[in-house]
Amino acid sequence: MSEVTDRLAAGLVEITGGLTDERGDPEVLHQVTAACVKVLGAAATGVLMVDPHGVVRLVTASDERAEFVELWQAQIDQGPCVDCVRSGEIVVATDLSREASRWPRFAPAATAAGYHAVDAIPMRLDGRAVGGLNLLYAEPGESPRWRRDLAQSLADLAVLGLAQEPGVRRTERLFERTLAAVNDRAVLAQAVGMVAGGLGIDVDQAWTLVRHHARNRRIALRVVAHALTSGSLRPAGLDHPAEPG
Repeated sequence: MSEVTDRLAAGLVEITGGLTDERGDPEVLHQVTAACVKVLGAAATGVLMVDPHGVVRLVTASDERAEFVELWQAQIDQGPCVDCVRSGEIVVATDLSREASRWPRFAPAATAAGYHAVDAIPMRLDGRAVGGLNLLYAEPGESPRWRRDLAQSLADLAVLGLAQEPGVRRTERLFERTLAAVNDRAVLAQAVGMVAGGLGIDVDQAWTLVRHHARNRRIALRVVAHALTSGSLRPAGLDHPAEPG
């Protein structure tokens, strides 16, 4: 567990750093999904949140394949994360190939994408679920209790960061930031696609480059994304990470 503890500490530093500076909600949510992959051993992760109309929306995913699965879950209103948001409880599926009766449209799509088990963790505010953190695994099996407990802590931390307002204003603020995160995700996806196409690199490399530029310049991801999509920043103008050595 010492290695896990070290990775968790590093992940918490990244997340709390995002909560206390101007990097913005997309960066905070990305850090949460990244921590679940790095620290908790998930193959991929995604975050669904409830908008002001009660609709479950995708706000972020750790990669393209997870984004497809999570977007499908939100669109068909069926799956472990949807159930977890409705119940406010952790939902566990140890073998998705056996869950066709439970989720007849979600389970086959998830297994076809290469995911065979899932932990869906509620994101709670003031005693009710306002979203869900989905941990997707490449192999069937039940995850240990400590993994779900840590995932719950990360989910709680993310919600607290997104709702930094007192009293009843907390829920209103969270709704505002949920909608903003949904909109930011769309602009970021467009910007990352422009970088990938413009520089001839894959989407993961493009995302890393955009994120590095934002962190290097100490500006929000959404600012970089809007600059790219508006044409005021060209892909070739992005800061590149220093070469090792």
